[in-house]
Amino acid sequence: MDYYDYYYHKKRVKHFRRSSNGIIFGVCQGISNYTGISVALIRITAIITFILTGFAPIGVIYLLLALLVPTKD
Repeated sequence: MDYYDYYYHKKRVKHFRRSSNGIIFGVCQGISNYTGISVALIRITAIITFILTGFAPIGVIYLLLALLVPTKD
């Protein structure tokens, strides 16, 4: 692989980052930016999952993502 291939490969790699413009920690907005799915659909899915399963699964995962994933510059 030469420099040309390396440079363009680096530009195509997507990184998961929280958004600084999100409502609560920017996790749903970051997931939306990474996957290309509508942020409204991700938020609705997260809220429904939160209500149906209780705090433990989705709440803990959300808080861990909020603490561990860096924000987008």
